[in-house]
Amino acid sequence: MTRTFANVELNTLLLPLGIIPAIFLLYILIGGYEGKFQERYIFIIFIAGIFLGGIIYLIEGMVMYPIISEENIYLDTILFFSFIFSFLEQTVKLAILNLKKFYDEGLPLYGASFGMGFSSSFATLIFGVNLNISMENLALIIIPISSIFINCSLGILIGTGVKRNSRKKYFFISMLVGMILWISLIISISYSLTNRIVSSITSLFAFIFSFLFLYIVYKEHLPYAMKSRRELRKSYKNL
Repeated sequence: MTRTFANVELNTLLLPLGIIPAIFLLYILIGGYEGKFQERYIFIIFIAGIFLGGIIYLIEGMVMYPIISEENIYLDTILFFSFIFSFLEQTVKLAILNLKKFYDEGLPLYGASFGMGFSSSFATLIFGVNLNISMENLALIIIPISSIFINCSLGILIGTGVKRNSRKKYFFISMLVGMILWISLIISISYSLTNRIVSSITSLFAFIFSFLFLYIVYKEHLPYAMKSRRELRKSYKNL
C-alpha cells in the first residue's frame, strides 16, 4: 500500500490533520463552561492524551496491519479486534479520569480534552508508516476526524461516569460505541485499495455516526454532566 496522490505523500500532513481539528473542537466545547473547570488540567490531560494515544495507536497499528494485509479478512476477526481495541482505549480513559487529581466539576470536559488529545495522533500512527493516502483511497482522509469526534464523546461519557459514580454503565456504553467505530475503520482501511466503494461507504458511515453521536452528547448530555449534585437536586425539586 504505497501509492501516492499527485506525487506528494499526504502522510506528512496527517499529524496536523489530527491536532488542529482537536484543538479547534476543544476550544468550541469548553467555551460555554468558563469557571467550571481548571485550565491547567485541560492542558495537562490533553498532552497526556497525545502521549498515551500515541502508545496505544502504535500498538494497535502493529497488530492491525498484518491482519488487513491478508487477502480475506473475516467478520469474526474484525469483531474480535474491534472489541479488543475499544476495550483497551476506554480502559485507558477510565484509568486517567479516575485519578483523584482531576476529580472536580469539570471532569467531563477533562474527559473530552483527553479523548481529543488521545485521538490526535491516530492518523499519523495508523496511516503514517504503512499506508499512503492516494486518489484511490482519498475517503480515508475523514477517518481521523471521525476518531476525534468519537473519542471526544467517549471521554465526556467516561468522565461523567466517574463524576456520577456510574463507571460501569458509562464504560460499557463507551466500549460498545468505540467498537462500532472500529468495525467501520477496519473495514474501510482493509478495503481501501481493493474495493473503493466499500471503503468509501464505511468511511462516510464512520464520519456521520461519530458526528451525530458527538452532537447528541454535546447538546443533550454535557449540560447534565456538568451540573453539580446541588444543581441537580435543585432541578429535581423544580420538576
